[in-house]
Amino acid sequence: MSPLPKDVINFLVTHIETIDQLEILRILNEDRARDWPSADLASAVQTDVDSVRAHAVAMHARGLVAISANGTDVSCRYGVASPELEKGVTRVLQIYKERPVTMIKMVYERAKDPLRDFANAFRVRKAD
Repeated sequence: MSPLPKDVINFLVTHIETIDQLEILRILNEDRARDWPSADLASAVQTDVDSVRAHAVAMHARGLVAISANGTDVSCRYGVASPELEKGVTRVLQIYKERPVTMIKMVYERAKDPLRDFANAFRVRKAD
């Protein structure tokens, strides 16, 4: 049995690829009206600006954040695309607040799986 509820795992698998994305979602949720320039958000997440921009675009495509271009910069704010996503975000952030270590482990483990699958594709196996 997984230490995380199934609905949370499903949301993570479908919508969140990295801890940085989870942190972006958490930060934007805390002040939903604020429009965050990518440099400010990068500082809050403790990552580089280019990563924040890439994550913001990916999360926007999944309906999790609203983005706007300000010259050469990108700003983002909280802005889910549907009530179902709102419910999922609320649930995930609740569990993240209650059990951050478990949530972080889940996201990291999930990120490792594609690498493991790729490496396994090159394993030499004996013929039957």
